[in-house]
Amino acid sequence: MRKILTMLLPAALLLTACGSAGQGSDSLDDVTVTPEKAGAAPAVEFEAPLELPETTAQVLESGSGEGAGAVDGQWLRFHYVAYDAVTGEAQGDTFSTAEQTLQLNAEMKKADAGLYDALEGAKAGDQVGYYLKPQAAAGASSPAQHPQLLVLSIGRVKDGAAKADAKEVAELEKAGKLPKVTLDGKGVPSVKIPEGTDAPDNLIVQVLDEGDGKEATAESTVKANYAGWNWSEGKEFDSSFSRGEPTEFPLSGVIPGWTQGLTGLKEGAKVVLTIPTELAYVQGQGDASGDLVFYVELTEVK
Repeated sequence: MRKILTMLLPAALLLTACGSAGQGSDSLDDVTVTPEKAGAAPAVEFEAPLELPETTAQVLESGSGEGAGAVDGQWLRFHYVAYDAVTGEAQGDTFSTAEQTLQLNAEMKKADAGLYDALEGAKAGDQVGYYLKPQAAAGASSPAQHPQLLVLSIGRVKDGAAKADAKEVAELEKAGKLPKVTLDGKGVPSVKIPEGTDAPDNLIVQVLDEGDGKEATAESTVKANYAGWNWSEGKEFDSSFSRGEPTEFPLSGVIPGWTQGLTGLKEGAKVVLTIPTELAYVQGQGDASGDLVFYVELTEVK
């Protein structure tokens, strides 16, 4: 099975061919990490080539997060910076984009027990080193790939998200901490994300129009006009309005935030969904990464 973080890495970071190097290091203990200001990748120093016998992970620098640390079932949000472990060259980082998300669970432990063990007990601010040794493909004719060194900067440890109740929604609305959607003369939506505000931890459903048709269940197939934006930049990444017609889909086949957010609504309903990463695209989908906002018009429930 592929190591869990390879599913989060841009493909360009996984294509470095082998080359020569000097004496180097053979332990993650030799890697030093100096955190920088918020929003910037940490300074990472190690002597290349870094050569370990197998994929390995460990905490390199402890943060100042409170509590006992991450436990099974919780989610970790983090950024990372990647290096070619043979040449020492930086390959990129995610600090200019939305945080990545992983859940500590049995599936992750099975996929990569070493990374699971390193992240269990992790706190906000921890810097976790992850040496990723590529697996050799049997009979492969292409050059072997270099191992990578990643440093994960843990931003948050949190429980799974749930659908917020009416009281929580009302409190956030009153505090001005929810997005505002406006429609132009043709009914095309745009959004304003509250500045300097983190997205809510839970799924927020703001009902603008309750509708009066058939009620949707988690197994319903529906048609909807919608537009979606990421919270971090307010950038639109998808819109049925630009395609000129609603989209049909089963509520059992979409992200959990849509299934939970639209179940129980009636045909004709208009809503704004604020969806935390844990109920959205956990591995990210380009601009559709991190916490998301959707405006949805439920045009038909079948």
